[in-house]
Amino acid sequence: MAALASFVALAVTACATYEPRPLAPAQTRATLEARSLLDPDVTAALATLLPRAQAEPSPAGWGRVELLVAASVLNPALAEARAHIAEAAAAVETAREIPNPTVGLGSEYDVSQAAESPWLWSVSTNMLLETALVRRLRTDIASAGVRAARLEYAESLWSARRDVRASLLGVLLAQKRIALLTEATRDRERLSTLVTERVAAGEAAPTDRLQADLERTRGQSALAEARREEEDARAQLAALIGVPRAVLDAVELRWDGLDDPPVPAADALASLRERALLSRPDLERAVVDYESRELELRLQVRAQYPQLSVGPGYTWDHGIRKATLGLSFALPVFNRNEGPIAEAEARRATAGEHLVAVQAQVLNEIDAACTSYARALDTLRRTEEQQAAAQTIAVTTERAVALGAEDTPTLLTARLGAGTEALARLDALGRAQSALGQLEDALRTPLEGEESTLGLTQESTTP
Repeated sequence: MAALASFVALAVTACATYEPRPLAPAQTRATLEARSLLDPDVTAALATLLPRAQAEPSPAGWGRVELLVAASVLNPALAEARAHIAEAAAAVETAREIPNPTVGLGSEYDVSQAAESPWLWSVSTNMLLETALVRRLRTDIASAGVRAARLEYAESLWSARRDVRASLLGVLLAQKRIALLTEATRDRERLSTLVTERVAAGEAAPTDRLQADLERTRGQSALAEARREEEDARAQLAALIGVPRAVLDAVELRWDGLDDPPVPAADALASLRERALLSRPDLERAVVDYESRELELRLQVRAQYPQLSVGPGYTWDHGIRKATLGLSFALPVFNRNEGPIAEAEARRATAGEHLVAVQAQVLNEIDAACTSYARALDTLRRTEEQQAAAQTIAVTTERAVALGAEDTPTLLTARLGAGTEALARLDALGRAQSALGQLEDALRTPLEGEESTLGLTQESTTP
């Protein structure tokens, strides 16, 4: 009994203690509002992932790669995904543990005993003899959960990269559109003034003035819409990174090579396509899910066999000491675990069909994105030719005005035509960059810039 008491006392002293960590919304709100792109964790991540950042702790312009690194550190959704990895890792420790034995204490008092001791004392134990195979299967299932959590994090990180890219593209295209529309608005206002003077002089019809005023109003509306789009894209970008909107207003945003979308080599594209069809994160997630269902089926098949429990004990029976030994196991009388086995088989079949469906989706996405990007590049080239022709007309007209061969309204009209073609080219550029983003999303890999060599992992982005 003394040895048992000592063992229990030792076990109690080895227990973990509870440490409260209350969260106050007011405190977390203050933390979120105080976030900055110059956060020490962001600076450390930039220095680790971008060698050139060691010489430039504060980038002169924040491009896609710098914003992605900042989002990987500050984005709350990515922090939650990292926490899920730690949660899954803790489940592995639980799966590895050997079941503890149970101890029971019993006593009796025999009221009919007079001469001898009336007490009976007993200590009984029950210990499940779990096989190493069962524990290994349980551990493998938990380990598969860790792999799944890491793949979920990889998908979340890629989703953040995709959304940051799209929002940055929206901001920069809106800025270019604002510049073009501002210039066009000035030309329309000047043209409207000249047409009004002509109408007053009887050199033009009143309808010409109405048309000029209408075009000026349309230009002003388009300019206001472009400014609204920039505001919305900038706010969305700040939310994706995890910083207040005012933080982005204080830095310069850039995109190297924005006006020149790349044309991937056919052999490199084929290699990336093959890799995505075999190992894209969402496909790997489906593979891990299928493997988990396989392990669960094996565990349920093993559970149809009774598990043995042994219970050694000790009894002090009215002055007589006795050692006892008990064995127990479940009798497969009413079922042999057929129900759970059938459920596990059905889950495995469903996981297999899901794997095939994901792979088919990957194939369709890649092929559709390749076609869409090729068409977008072709459209961009045509609009660039049209812009060049309109610009040539504007330059020629300007020379003619200088020589007195054309008047100012003709020049303004030519400049407005060139501006319209520039806007068309900007729209085509936006569609081409969006199509490139869809292709990268289908391949789950960047096709240009420093992002293609950026090794973002859970470890590299954990503050």
